[in-house]
Amino acid sequence: MESEEGARRVIYILTKINHLNIVKLEGIYNGANPYLVYEFAENGSLREYLSNKKLDRQLTWLRRMQIAFDLADALHYLHLETCTAPAFVHQNINTRNVLITANWRAKISGFRLAKPVISDEEKEDIVWNKDMTPGREAHWTPEYLTNGQASLQEKDLSRDGKILKDSVRFLFDGAFEDSSHCLEKLKEFMDPVLGGDYSLGDAMCLAFLAKGCMEEDPHHLPTMNHVLKALSRIV
Repeated sequence: MESEEGARRVIYILTKINHLNIVKLEGIYNGANPYLVYEFAENGSLREYLSNKKLDRQLTWLRRMQIAFDLADALHYLHLETCTAPAFVHQNINTRNVLITANWRAKISGFRLAKPVISDEEKEDIVWNKDMTPGREAHWTPEYLTNGQASLQEKDLSRDGKILKDSVRFLFDGAFEDSSHCLEKLKEFMDPVLGGDYSLGDAMCLAFLAKGCMEEDPHHLPTMNHVLKALSRIV
């Protein structure tokens, strides 16, 4: 069972959001050993597939692209205040927290570190909901708010990029220093279980997209909306 504070946070968030690619909270058991009951994802976590060569073979190129799109769609939904009111940041995106359903659709889980974000226009900062995290506030400089991107949302984006990279097993370090050899390097580092069963152009697009998501300079990061649109052209 999660900690009491973590459980309260999960209940608070999952009762406020509704999205195809976010795991649903089905119920709460308040017996001697209380626990939360979640929607069941028949195929387990993405990590189980990427870390097991036998299971990895079931992740076809099309399935990987659909999973990447589902993940971006869910994060885009969480980050938009117009969708969730308030917006949320997940803060713990990793392959263990990406669950796969029987029809190979992805669902984000693991919301124990997630935070609701409330914008205070008078103070020009972002404040955590104090009902959920008593005594804690996170203040961000005005330049982070100019484009509506808080640094924690950028952290979600960076982790999304890490999952995109893991999905194709592409090693980016130095791979694009010489553009004349990009395609050769891409072929070399793609997951061998794909056996060439993918569009090289789409793979190149995905590789650059994932690399962009992991930029250290926040001014060079793509928006989640840009990531979503780029992936929608591939899926």
